Amino acid sequence: MTAVFDIRNLSVSFTQGSERVDAVKGVSFTVANGASFGIVGESGSGKSTVLRAICGLAPVTGGEVIFEGKPVSEPRDAAFYRAVQMVFQDPYA
Repeated sequence: MTAVFDIRNLSVSFTQGSERVDAVKGVSFTVANGASFGIVGESGSGKSTVLRAICGLAPVTGGEVIFEGKPVSEPRDAAFYRAVQMVFQDPYA
């Protein structure tokens, strides 16, 4: 199967005051075309941050996001958003 997403060594960092906080460090995975894929972890482990980074809603500070064989540019283009959309969590559901 062809990979739809290939995430390579993804890192996301934020600054809090004068300190840098590594929210996600070195995450890699591949999602095959037609496959179901889940990210599982404890609360605060960075699951949503990884997805937000893939969608361009959080800063990618390291690594690579590849969609359908092509590196994803910053900012994401309209073609990317026609194919990829985020479904946000509803904490009240």
